Amino acid sequence: MCKAKADDTPMNLFAETRSSGWWLAQVLRQFLRVVPGVTLALVVYLTVARITRLLAFLLPLKVILLAGSSGIPHYFRPFLADDQKNLGIVILSAASIAFYALTLFLEGHTRRLSDKAGADLMSAASVMSLVDNQRTEMQGNYARFMQIVSGGLFVLAGMVVLAVLAPLLAAYLCGLGLFFYALTAWALRGVTPLNGNRLADFITGQLGSYLNILSSVAFLSGFLIILLPFLREGGANVLVAIICFMLLRQMTSAMTGAVRDIVTLAQKRQLVDTLVFPNRQFHPSERNDQRTLRQLFGREERERLIAGALAPVREEGETLRIGWLDTSVQGMAEFSIVLEGTNGQERHFRLRVFAPRLRRMLENEDLLFRHVSRESVWAASIVARFTHGEHECIIYEAGTGVAPKGAAFTQAHQAFVANLWSVSVPAALVRTYSATHKAMQKRLTRDLVARMEIAVDTNEDADILARFLKALPAIRKTIAELPLCLNHPAFPPGDVAVGADGSPRVFGGWGQWSLMPLGAGLPASFLADDKYEGLLAQMRLRSPDMPASHLGQRQLIVVSACAQMERSILQGRMKAALTHAERAVTEMEATRRMAA
Repeated sequence: MCKAKADDTPMNLFAETRSSGWWLAQVLRQFLRVVPGVTLALVVYLTVARITRLLAFLLPLKVILLAGSSGIPHYFRPFLADDQKNLGIVILSAASIAFYALTLFLEGHTRRLSDKAGADLMSAASVMSLVDNQRTEMQGNYARFMQIVSGGLFVLAGMVVLAVLAPLLAAYLCGLGLFFYALTAWALRGVTPLNGNRLADFITGQLGSYLNILSSVAFLSGFLIILLPFLREGGANVLVAIICFMLLRQMTSAMTGAVRDIVTLAQKRQLVDTLVFPNRQFHPSERNDQRTLRQLFGREERERLIAGALAPVREEGETLRIGWLDTSVQGMAEFSIVLEGTNGQERHFRLRVFAPRLRRMLENEDLLFRHVSRESVWAASIVARFTHGEHECIIYEAGTGVAPKGAAFTQAHQAFVANLWSVSVPAALVRTYSATHKAMQKRLTRDLVARMEIAVDTNEDADILARFLKALPAIRKTIAELPLCLNHPAFPPGDVAVGADGSPRVFGGWGQWSLMPLGAGLPASFLADDKYEGLLAQMRLRSPDMPASHLGQRQLIVVSACAQMERSILQGRMKAALTHAERAVTEMEATRRMAA
């Protein structure tokens, strides 16, 4: 009820409540049609289980009161004589244990009934498999619906009991509940991604925390109402106060759980409808972050934002052109920006918009560029950075705005890799990275290599694996001797533009940087033997001080093949891993023969 709506209309809690209530009634009616007996039994069992759990924790308090009193308290005298105190303690203790055991039995029985009912509902709906563990999903949804109904009945029954025992408390809780609902409706009234407030953001973004706060306020303030009779002359009934206290705690917990379950189910309403109703089909809805992105960065809004962000660098008379760019990164939007002067000269920029779930990538990128300059690794320079809604926005300088093509793209990629190899990695960055990432030579353990045994089909395969295991200590030593260098995960054309100096400028991928031994992480297009020496030559040319004079093609082939082997093993491609292992061990053996 408190989550963003599926369209662009402002939030209206009253309308959402009516819609959710009607939907819940429809689903429950379908349950009663398909599995009527089990549904009714589950509601009864769950409600009774809540009551028995309450009694299981209430009776021990009565035992303590009875045991701590000098005689028989007046509220026990209708049931116990003056000389039956010990008997009362025994009976109440046994009853507490019995109620707790009954609670466990009922909860266990409801799980079995829920599993059976979920399976029957799946059979009645006759749907194809839409999600992983679909039967478990249906059973979990059914159990949630039953918890909602039993929780509501428990709260209603509790209010009746409170109305009899403590009318003031019952009236206060009703009023407080209406106040909470009105407050929430007021906070969410008219809210859209472009028109929000802090309270609405808290409710929609952290609903669980918001409900816990309301529950705590209701419980603590209700506790003060329970204490009021003790502050008046004439005292109050201790037993009634304890019952009201325990009932208040259970009621607030049940209400919070019911609201949370309703919102959880409403978020996957289309899936629930498809699994429950035979005549409803599944159609995936737009993701919340995609919908918010569309609302926050519509044509007029993005023009306003970009014009404001580029105001410090925009010259008088320059016109602004903005275009959408398709991107393969989920959760990110990208726009091309052109500032055209009166003389026809153009300046190019690139805006990237990151959803909140990509914040980790930005944090990793920021960490890298606290230690390494963007210019040194040919990363596109940042012109402006700002936040809009929950989205992080970065405008990059895009050079000529044109990506290299054909042979020029291959040359630019090779030059980019060689430049990364030539960058001296600061010791502080190595320490930070090593604190959370194990070095490659330490990852290549016998246990990891032994996973390839499943793909050994011939004597030749067995020989490759045996040779690699025998050479593993020397391979690990070779890898450890290689210098660490920055590794960029990819070089897609959409992430690259030619700079004013002719060198490539790379926009993305920096949030997935890593430190790897020289030669590891090379793309597949660079694995030909004739590419290795060319990369080493470019690296030496760019950084004469780099300790690479002793490095040769065979060492790079060994580490590159081992990196490919490790990736293949982790992906479950064991036959490919054996191929890479054969290449690594062959080059390692050739290196030994040359040394001898």
